[in-house]
Amino acid sequence: MHPLIADKTLVFSPALAASIGLEEAIVLTWLNDVATAMGGIQWHINNDQVRQALPFWDDQKIRLVLRKLHEKGLLRLISPLFPEAPQLIYCFANHTEQSNRPSHVRQVAIKEPMQQQWQPSADTITRLKHNSVPEEFSFAQLDAFMIKSQEQGVNRNDWNTQFFRFVRNQWVYEQANASKQQQRLAYTAGLETQSPDRQERFQIKREEAGPISQQWQPSLDAQQILQRAGINAQFIQDSIPEFVLYWQERGDAHKTWNTKFIQHVRQQWARYSSSLEHSSVPTRISDDWQPVNDCYDILTMAHIDVTFAKNLIAEFVLYWRDSNQLQTSWNSKFLQYVKQQWARQLNQGSHTGGQAHAGSQSGTQSHSQPGYATAAASRQRLSDTDW
Repeated sequence: MHPLIADKTLVFSPALAASIGLEEAIVLTWLNDVATAMGGIQWHINNDQVRQALPFWDDQKIRLVLRKLHEKGLLRLISPLFPEAPQLIYCFANHTEQSNRPSHVRQVAIKEPMQQQWQPSADTITRLKHNSVPEEFSFAQLDAFMIKSQEQGVNRNDWNTQFFRFVRNQWVYEQANASKQQQRLAYTAGLETQSPDRQERFQIKREEAGPISQQWQPSLDAQQILQRAGINAQFIQDSIPEFVLYWQERGDAHKTWNTKFIQHVRQQWARYSSSLEHSSVPTRISDDWQPVNDCYDILTMAHIDVTFAKNLIAEFVLYWRDSNQLQTSWNSKFLQYVKQQWARQLNQGSHTGGQAHAGSQSGTQSHSQPGYATAAASRQRLSDTDW
């Protein structure tokens, strides 16, 4: 015997390791040995015993392997994931008696393509909930997940695991992008109005991987998913040419063009929506321009009369339309102008008297706009480039 081998060795089946993975086979063999020695259909092992049996792994690694066994349906964890509880409590799904041979613990699931009416298991939805993913959001991702899986055309025995990862990644993306919050709510609401012909809609033609064609169009499913996310239908159509041109120039070969298109449009829509609120592109002022309500809130906090500000809008728009100049934020420009005119009104308050109202048409107008009655005064005021 080799001098380094002084303790009990772990034995596992090479065939089992080839089927489910080496690490999973080691842990499953050991758990099966414990179950065989103890008898029964449910077993309790202290965390320290787990660490002693697997001293070559830390707690995080042991937790990961146990989770993989659970996801593959080879092990049912009754207690929280190791080491969150003092004991590891487990059983083998659909087995009341365990064999001495690890390969008899459970027959490995056969790899199958994505089925047209596939649904995630209750355990998968529960795991997503434990990861702070709402059940409604999980089911809202089902259509996109099935489209992607059917386009790939691969056979798997872990569709629930793939669904869990897909939904979790989508949730992280949604949470990281605050501008998509409204779209997420609309997307979830859209799930409640799904058309009954869902089975027919998922009759997707599987294609071999290849470059995108010049005549490529997104599928009806992809467009409906984007529209349920609150994205304008015309915006989706306008995104097709640039999407096709980009991938034609790259020359990459894929068979999941619809999935890539969904991701592309979502990203572009988020940027577009954000740019509407915070545009960095200078624009001309429109004929019907009006300041946003936030402007009035800011003026109110500065103790500036809102009616005074509204009376300045018409001449403000007229001047900047005639000047044909560009600005990135007309709201900021308007705030500067109103604050300046308000300060001038306060400064002129002691000098107005009767002559300040000489050209006024009414007492109210003269009071709200002192010194503004004549065309010359108005021109002088608007020509001031300080604002």
